[in-house]
Amino acid sequence: MNLAEQQAALIAALTCTGDVPPGFDPVRVRAAASALAFKRARAVAQAWPGVRVMLGDDFRNRFAAYASTASLPQNGGPLADGRAFVRYLAAWMPLSDDITLQALSFDQRRSWLRMRFAWLRDAGCVMVAIGDHRVRLRLPRLRR
Repeated sequence: MNLAEQQAALIAALTCTGDVPPGFDPVRVRAAASALAFKRARAVAQAWPGVRVMLGDDFRNRFAAYASTASLPQNGGPLADGRAFVRYLAAWMPLSDDITLQALSFDQRRSWLRMRFAWLRDAGCVMVAIGDHRVRLRLPRLRR
């Protein structure tokens, strides 16, 4: 294994996406990986406080499950990592309107198309974001 392969294997072990490579102390690598995962979770909790509140004591466990399958985003830091975490959560559970609005705002700022929509489940309306403006639209209930 050449140096580049060893470095890649070590990074995979530190991000909990691979095994500890030969020649490294597994206890120390796991301790470093745990510290890095805690730091990553703390940064996401600070960038997306609503997610931390919504999940409560389950935040660390859910984030650990997400982080074990998702590498750090190349750009965007904790905000982008938190957005990916929110996508992960949305596949497993309904999100609060606060989280949906924060995700809408994040997506809208990063998009070349400055118009975004989000369904606010708790409020029973659609939020439309165009540029820096936001409008809530209540849709009529459909009769069956």
